[in-house]
Amino acid sequence: MTCAVSTPAGRPVTFAPKVGLTPRRVTARADLELTGCSSPDGSAAYLRSGWAVVKAEARASCTSARQVRGRAVITWFGADGRPVGTSRLRVRADRLVAQRPADTLLTGDVAAGLLVGERVQGGISPATALLDCATRGMAALPGDGRITFS
Repeated sequence: MTCAVSTPAGRPVTFAPKVGLTPRRVTARADLELTGCSSPDGSAAYLRSGWAVVKAEARASCTSARQVRGRAVITWFGADGRPVGTSRLRVRADRLVAQRPADTLLTGDVAAGLLVGERVQGGISPATALLDCATRGMAALPGDGRITFS
């Protein structure tokens, strides 16, 4: 199953302390909208959209993140807009991820609930330029991308 993922208007991914040029331990928090979900094999055709709440810690810089550990809860909605269940994710990425460190927030597996056992991978393309992050630091990151459960 694949969904579009985005940060809601006015609610970007936040980092404390700011992500900067050199790696340091940060806490990331995000509320993410999942929309346009499709399941080509039909196994999760009843899941149309979702709302994810993510919290993770990582050693991160403007260009990388590693030692990512966290959790997320996705509340799923059906075609009628009503909640149909939840998924609890383990967010985990050990290897260095270059260029788009926010992608690590969408890496892991479903530990409980709907889609249990599925591997999760995704990406968020930042609206913030790398140069801005390197020179001023980044406390917030709006963006959008895709998430895949397989």
